[in-house]
Amino acid sequence: MGEPTASEALAIVTRLAHALDADDFTGARACLDEDCVYVGRDETWRGSEAIIGSYADASAWGHRTFDEVRYASEVGAPAGATVPVTFTDYLLKAGGRWHRYCCRQEFTVGTGSTIVRITHHELPGQREGLEGYFRECGIER
Repeated sequence: MGEPTASEALAIVTRLAHALDADDFTGARACLDEDCVYVGRDETWRGSEAIIGSYADASAWGHRTFDEVRYASEVGAPAGATVPVTFTDYLLKAGGRWHRYCCRQEFTVGTGSTIVRITHHELPGQREGLEGYFRECGIER
């Protein structure tokens, strides 16, 4: 297999984003290369199992901590085999107080038509807003 086309990369990343939105970690895992690397905000995960574990752990924490959690993603235009996704988490706590947190991740698809690299990017003001929401709700992470 050669380098994926932009449309092939877009299809794979879209499938992954929809799976993550639905907490379908089996479906998400199928999109990742076994040796995928995820460069996060404070940590780097290596291997598809570790990466899916990080997504699953974050989602489980959210569902335990908040009254309601919703996920949405917006897949951007590919630049070759790299496709950006803006993820939005909608969090409900304290009797109807919602918070919206957004981040962007870039997914690179390799020659095996699986994702080989993920890079997390914080968007300006989003992390600070989320931490303020946690403080207001009495949540420690």
